[in-house]
Amino acid sequence: MQHIRRSGNVCGHLAGISLNPERSKPRHSASHGREPVGSDADATPSSPSCHHSASHGREPVGSVGASSRPNPLADARRLAGVRGLILAAMLIATSSTFLRADEPAIPAHDTVPALDISVLDLSGQSHHLGCRPERGALVIVFLSTECPIANGYLPELNRIWKNLPAGRREVDFFGVISDRSVTRAAAAKHAREYQIAFPVIFDSSGELANTLRPTHTPEAFVIDQAGKLAYRGRIDDAYVAPGKRRTEVGRHDLKDAIEVALDGREVTAKVTEPVGCRLESRSEPAANAPITYTREIAPVLQANCMNCHREGEVAPFSLTSYDEASKRARQLADATQSRFMPPWKPEPGFGHLLGQRRLTEEQIALFDRWADAGAPEGDPADLPPAPDFPDGWLLGEPDLIVKVPEAFELPADGRDVFRNFVIPLAVDSDKLVAAVEFRPGNRRVVHHALFFLDSSGVARGKDAAAAGPGFSSFGGPGFIPSGALGGWAPGGTPRVLPDGMGRMLRKGSDLVLQIHYHPSGKPESDQSTIGIHYVKEGSQKVIAGMIVLDRALEIPAGAARHPMHAAYTLPADCTMVGIAPHMHLLGREMKATATYPDGKVEPLIWIKDWNFNWQDQYLFAEPLHLPKGTRLDVTALYDNSEANPLNPNTPPKRVTWGEQTTDEMFICFFLVTTDKRQDLMPLIVDNLTTMGRSGLRRAGARLFGR
Repeated sequence: MQHIRRSGNVCGHLAGISLNPERSKPRHSASHGREPVGSDADATPSSPSCHHSASHGREPVGSVGASSRPNPLADARRLAGVRGLILAAMLIATSSTFLRADEPAIPAHDTVPALDISVLDLSGQSHHLGCRPERGALVIVFLSTECPIANGYLPELNRIWKNLPAGRREVDFFGVISDRSVTRAAAAKHAREYQIAFPVIFDSSGELANTLRPTHTPEAFVIDQAGKLAYRGRIDDAYVAPGKRRTEVGRHDLKDAIEVALDGREVTAKVTEPVGCRLESRSEPAANAPITYTREIAPVLQANCMNCHREGEVAPFSLTSYDEASKRARQLADATQSRFMPPWKPEPGFGHLLGQRRLTEEQIALFDRWADAGAPEGDPADLPPAPDFPDGWLLGEPDLIVKVPEAFELPADGRDVFRNFVIPLAVDSDKLVAAVEFRPGNRRVVHHALFFLDSSGVARGKDAAAAGPGFSSFGGPGFIPSGALGGWAPGGTPRVLPDGMGRMLRKGSDLVLQIHYHPSGKPESDQSTIGIHYVKEGSQKVIAGMIVLDRALEIPAGAARHPMHAAYTLPADCTMVGIAPHMHLLGREMKATATYPDGKVEPLIWIKDWNFNWQDQYLFAEPLHLPKGTRLDVTALYDNSEANPLNPNTPPKRVTWGEQTTDEMFICFFLVTTDKRQDLMPLIVDNLTTMGRSGLRRAGARLFGR
């Protein structure tokens, strides 16, 4: 059956559980053991998938229209320093009155304004209305606690929700109450009394209403898998006008629009006139209007921050109560205004990535206004329920669970520590890994982790030669990995690779867990655990890492904006699943694009404010199918000046390629697969040899002044 999922997005990462009570398994902390208020079903929505190209403006939304033989082995050996990272980073106040919509239809727009926002429903569950590849349609219906027509439609909306079309893509289905005169407690009481089975979002700040601009309650919006508005208007044609109802319903507009959108077809009647109670336009609050913790601030903190900012987690302080947040009100405003928090480096609108941890401008403004007002607490009736964070495995019981053999003791202070732990894996045959779930042993000090594979025994040798558990390295793992299984960063939610894809785990391999530790100010101990989930069904596609780089990197001393560029042209069709830029401490900016054979440019990722400590792997909202002849371009800027506070050299000196802290790298990793498994290895070999020869040629030209 179709799934309605409630996201457990905190710090922007999402997962969900199935609607089917017999199959549902909690996949995120905020959704554990909780149902929508007023629902008898185990309904759990999540973050929808979409490709947003619209501006973030707030216009009304309407309908959509329509030499020598190459030696691959030798070249690969020359790339030993590069391949040591290849798979690493890849892992890595309204009122209601009866009115009919007599005005002309709202002008059409191709796409809805971006809904990359995390919100809470009436039960306190977090939902990210961003991108999710499994989603076929997003349905939003604006409701009212007092409009009789809207309330009269609730049983029909329950039926539509419970009987969503089966066998196709998932549907996210939400009701929305957006009325400044209604408290959260009153909205929750209404939902219970009317037994609303689907999740209802309490639009506390009015952002959803300001974005979609509904005119009445009820009014429905259907957004298709591509992020286009497929339909807006009435639920069906039962009402001709308020007080005038047909004896029989002739058109089931909302139900039909959902089915058509799931089929990828265009809805014939894209806009219909809603009949119900007028939803008065929400004007912007006056500059001195009170912004309170309970109504506006707490929902944002719960949906975006508490996964890290709570007791026992990696963040330095908790934000789970009014007292904890109010005493840091200005700090919160400063951290969000600068976009230091939540940690999300990619620029919005440049590439379509999963799990965005990014606040809207409206949410950021709330913190500033709240701090200016003296951080008032507000009405307790507006406070959302406290989130429930589970302790178990988010994806269910893993197929293989392994643990660092011996606890690692971290000193109280000093530089950050990068430590590699070798864990033998008892697998009796080759496996495809669909997902890896990392459980830090000490969340206060574990900053991030990368999961390498080694079948050569080199990592075991380094481990044996080093004092204490594990061995140290910076940048890469210190050996050439035979594979990798992904990575983890704070706030991250484990994700299953799409379409039956998996990373290869060969029999006899060791797992090398590289953990980045940040001292806490007191001696700490860590012994982390990893759960591995195998691909059990599906296409069984193997994914692997490609690179675009230039090993001839040379950054002059004092250069404040040193540019680099590298490119690679695909010799065959492939599907790109993820991307991971990589630089060291001098890196300031990196951008990657794909130019198709017809000249169309696909933006992949753009990080304007690079931070080595917040590097991450990113999965695309939808896999990108790239034809033969597509060119991958990567550009970067480096700051090797005295003004760069992260420069490891004082005074600055000429910097070249290397794996040490004082060295640099210019490389971008791409996670790819091919339709046929036998086509993957030739693609990877061509990529390695091409990138190796290109870097060597440029290095030679510079050396001899050509």
